[in-house]
Amino acid sequence: MSNPHIDGSADTTPVAPWQEAVAEGLARLGWSDSARIEAIASDIAVVTIDAFLDADLAVELAGSATFSLCVVLEGSGRFSARGLPPVEAEAGTAVLFACNGSVSGEDLFRGGRRFRVVDLRFEDSFLIRAGDARLSGLAERCADAGEGGGVFLAGFPAPAVLLQIANDIARTPPSDALGRRLYLHGKAIEALGAAIDALDGVAKGRRAHRPQERERLLRAREILERDFRSNWTIERLAREVGVNEKQLKYGFRDLVGQPVHAYLTALRLDAAAQMLRQGVSVADAAVSVGFGNLSHFSKVFRENKGVSPSRFARLD
Repeated sequence: MSNPHIDGSADTTPVAPWQEAVAEGLARLGWSDSARIEAIASDIAVVTIDAFLDADLAVELAGSATFSLCVVLEGSGRFSARGLPPVEAEAGTAVLFACNGSVSGEDLFRGGRRFRVVDLRFEDSFLIRAGDARLSGLAERCADAGEGGGVFLAGFPAPAVLLQIANDIARTPPSDALGRRLYLHGKAIEALGAAIDALDGVAKGRRAHRPQERERLLRAREILERDFRSNWTIERLAREVGVNEKQLKYGFRDLVGQPVHAYLTALRLDAAAQMLRQGVSVADAAVSVGFGNLSHFSKVFRENKGVSPSRFARLD
């Protein structure tokens, strides 16, 4: 039986056991309408979640063999698997999870905030084809873990390049177009490479932010999301949250995965895209989200969404 959260044809892409488990978990969380499970190849799938929780929610989950890379873009929680220490995850955290058999655990999602996550799933056939010693090492660690199937679970600060990729995936408009599937296929593989490098300690230079600095950087993001129509500059935003311009410029990109201006532009374009879907004219949408020049808006929209605003408005 097909599941409404799972995209793709059942005739061409069999539903993996983990997909059914994830779809069931999403339904129990009440996130069926806030998530997508999309098979972009026979052995790679993308799960995106964008939901708001009113209160903390703990849920017991169980699933079968899987290999996943989860990137938390917003929100926080705790991920756990039987027999392993839990992983605390907040915005900017990546979680790599692998198991070669059935596994269970209790996950906690903290309420009062938006929860936005990109979760990439890779089948055994992809891992075998990749033939990388680091992936093989994870598989061996799982296999050696004992009765009931081995489990690997690790959380780590996602490098800026991985956060950027996850944001790109999350903001890609739904479509059945081949070009989009190929784009997501490449992004998923790129994300896994960045994650493995970061986990191995290859990626250098990402420093830990002090709690106060992190709080101010997150407040900067909240300000942009709340008031993206305003003409925010680095100087003005830095002054608003109480950090210097260098801290904001580099810290924001390190924590969010995008420069301030790029993040602001993406917020505006997402809002404009929503308005276009609702029948608002291109000119009115541009002005409403803070673009004063229609031709510039059209150029930036095409560069980010892949089609012109007028054509986007005609898409199903």
